[in-house]
Amino acid sequence: MRYGIAIWNFMEEGVRLPDLIAEFAGFGFDTISFLPGQLLPNPEAGREAVAALRGLGLKATVHGSFAVTADDARRIADLFGDDLLCQTFDAAMLEDSCGRHYDTACMVELLQQVGDLVEPLGARYGVEDFPLDLQALDCYRDDLAPLLERPGYGMLIDLGHLNLRINRAPYFEALGPVEYLRRTPLPIIEVHVHDNCGDRDSHAHLGFGTGDFATYAAALREKGFDGVSTIEIAPSFHGAKPAEDKPRAKESLELWRSLLEPEA
Repeated sequence: MRYGIAIWNFMEEGVRLPDLIAEFAGFGFDTISFLPGQLLPNPEAGREAVAALRGLGLKATVHGSFAVTADDARRIADLFGDDLLCQTFDAAMLEDSCGRHYDTACMVELLQQVGDLVEPLGARYGVEDFPLDLQALDCYRDDLAPLLERPGYGMLIDLGHLNLRINRAPYFEALGPVEYLRRTPLPIIEVHVHDNCGDRDSHAHLGFGTGDFATYAAALREKGFDGVSTIEIAPSFHGAKPAEDKPRAKESLELWRSLLEPEA
């Protein structure tokens, strides 16, 4: 089990990424989650971040969008090597006269390329909150077929988004959080952990809102989850400053670890 921090939410003018990595390592985080934009535009900054990571014995995940190119993915794989645990993406969407749809053609093409790059490193890859259950998988099964037998392919589940869905959508409200997590049809390789009151995506610390994290943790244990838990607190989403939320990130880590691994 690994515990990460979405470090991009704590970047401020004048703050060096290696110093921030060291600060969160001191809080007990053993994994750092990066955005591609923190690493690729300035290669020297990327190398400094990786040097700081390795100096502290930490691992990495990278989370981005499908604006990432195959060359970007190759540079990320080359940068981290076997220190990379997961590369994940927000789902790509299309909109037409019939509404919004998942852009599986775009996603599958890049995910196959990412798989070729990261599977030899032992890393995993997938999309956030897609597909959420067997019904969704069946809807897109033909498109996803090239990925379904690959050993590194899985999905990221965002627990803050789970709370929003069960508070705002009748389908998910009827499922409830336990069945929601039981029905995920792919291996869960990473979870994003943050809280809200069920009305907006606050990206707040645990205890801020109505997220039932004890239930989430028990359901994940039932599924045999052994991936990366990434605390995804975003100070700007709930009117806080990074300095205010850093101790809350540490407290959220400690609480989540105690729920997910109570025997420890």
